[in-house]
Amino acid sequence: MTLFFVGYLIAVTSTIAFIVAILTPKWIYPNNLPVDANNLASPNRTNYRGIFYVDAGYPNGTCRDWILLYTDSVATCRPPHSVACASLAIIAASLSIILLWLAGGYLYIRRRRLMPMFVTMLALFTLLIFWISAIIWVVMITMNRGINLKIRRENIGFSTWIAVGASGGYLLTFISFILYRISLSRRKHLKETAINSRRF
Repeated sequence: MTLFFVGYLIAVTSTIAFIVAILTPKWIYPNNLPVDANNLASPNRTNYRGIFYVDAGYPNGTCRDWILLYTDSVATCRPPHSVACASLAIIAASLSIILLWLAGGYLYIRRRRLMPMFVTMLALFTLLIFWISAIIWVVMITMNRGINLKIRRENIGFSTWIAVGASGGYLLTFISFILYRISLSRRKHLKETAINSRRF
């Protein structure tokens, strides 16, 4: 049961971290100029892109608004992948909350036969959330590269690193649930072996 509680605690932490990451806009700091060996342009800190918010740093307010609001101010700086990432972020956050609710409900299961199947479902559910969260930050990094298809560490904001950590937490949760599932099967096998040995 310890493995389950460890996985649940990591899932709670990862869910909070992921929600914080998607609500903070500092994901990517694009360069003003292409980066190459002769021109190491530094990213502009007033020009940033997030999951739900974008600010290109223009003084007239162009490209400074919420991405999911179909307004003229962000029409020119809202590529299709940004809407997809925002939608996936909402899905992943919702699934994470559902995962915590289901994992809490596991403690109230009375039938032992249902436990292995329920833990397997939780593990697969966690794996799905891991892949969705990983896809989000991978797409955000790869699709926001410069003209010469390069991105440096300075271009990646703290929100992206929080999301990467949250994905790692989901992966650890998946591993904990899988190990707990294996321990349940082993415990059941040992119990059946003990019962059969008593019969003979």
